[in-house]
Amino acid sequence: MTHRRQFMRSLTGIVALNALAETSFAATVSKIALVVGNAGYEGPERLKNPVADASLTASTLRKLGFQTNLATDRNAAQLKADLEAFGQAARGADIALFFYAGHGIAVENINYLLAVDQKLATATSREMKRQGISVRWIESLLQRDTGVSVIVVDACRNTLMRGMPQQGMATAQRASRGTLIFFATAPGALARDGTGANSDFSSVFNRYLARSDLSLKQVIEGTQRDVSAETGDTQVPWVNSGLVGDVRLASVEQVGVTTVTPTSSTTVSTRRTRGSDNTPPTLLTQFWNENLARLEEQMQFEVMNFDINSKPVLEQRAAAGDVMALTILGSVYSRTEVPRPRVTRGSYGMEAQSVPQGNGAVPADPARAARYLSLAADRRFPLAQTLLAELLVEAPRGVPRDLQRAENLLQDAAAIGYGRARIDLLDLKMRRGNLQPQDLLDTGKTLQKYIESVQPPKR
Repeated sequence: MTHRRQFMRSLTGIVALNALAETSFAATVSKIALVVGNAGYEGPERLKNPVADASLTASTLRKLGFQTNLATDRNAAQLKADLEAFGQAARGADIALFFYAGHGIAVENINYLLAVDQKLATATSREMKRQGISVRWIESLLQRDTGVSVIVVDACRNTLMRGMPQQGMATAQRASRGTLIFFATAPGALARDGTGANSDFSSVFNRYLARSDLSLKQVIEGTQRDVSAETGDTQVPWVNSGLVGDVRLASVEQVGVTTVTPTSSTTVSTRRTRGSDNTPPTLLTQFWNENLARLEEQMQFEVMNFDINSKPVLEQRAAAGDVMALTILGSVYSRTEVPRPRVTRGSYGMEAQSVPQGNGAVPADPARAARYLSLAADRRFPLAQTLLAELLVEAPRGVPRDLQRAENLLQDAAAIGYGRARIDLLDLKMRRGNLQPQDLLDTGKTLQKYIESVQPPKR
């Protein structure tokens, strides 16, 4: 009998231990990630930072407890196989996260990620649809018995894909329940590859992702604020969420989706989402110096290729505070300026373009143009400040002449080295009779730098 009681006590202990083990296992969150960085495209479409961005993100996710697979410079077959394997591995996971850095494009309002073996410069829409990896398809892969699916897309990058039906990413359809899709930039806009070690988006995203005290929602909001502020509202990250509640990526105890109530102790950046007033001037000045020539080229390209189909996307971006979209719409509606040649750095060297202010897709409306440009100029966007100043000087119908405001705008844009603003300011001062000798010297130096910025890169 004694032996029987001892046996029963031992058996009870074993059962208790098994129960404890099962409880511990059930409370363990299964987190899995696939991180892809595509940089090795052919010729001028090659990118600098996606591999570094992917490596940084993979390292951050591993520190958060994600089982992470890093893949770089994948061709179409490899990328598809990677994703199919990831979709299988994600079954039963509490959180599955896919991060992509590289080229992306929209065809017929569907977003595609582009492998390194795709011919970007000459590809047709049909080829893109056949060879590209659809974000919709990726989303469907992660809907199979996965708790929370997160897709982060840092595309499209700096290099313009000439002749494509739509640059940037499209306005994505509503994300499926339990899925969140986070784009580096707004629909139809470009995301920069960055001049440092990482892209503007990936650098900020990882800064917040590494914060184990933040929820996914807080990571996204912080990234949106800082990227928008640090790029002068020229790049505004975009989120499409089908999540109910929130999730902490770093919390081992968090299973699936639970509601997180923000507290006063949250230390997410306090920078405003729109405008650059809270961003250190030196940071913005550095950004403008590095990117003005490319931003001007991008704006000219989008104005030249504007049609009635691009109008809703631009208006959507403008409503969200995207200064580039506001400036493009202002330029399109102005149509007051005689077309002038522009020399820009293209994929194959120097390109001369005649750039009209607007086209026949919409009727000229200078007053409306001034309203769009004013919204962007109020955020101190140099391109918008300069175009608005030109309108105020020329005073087309519906726009009162205001030479003093025009001079103030041009002085602000010229102060950060925008060549066109410097030239316009020189002209305006001559008109007003307050030109100084130093103005000529300063303008000459800036013009020289502006010419150098559009020269083809040395091989």
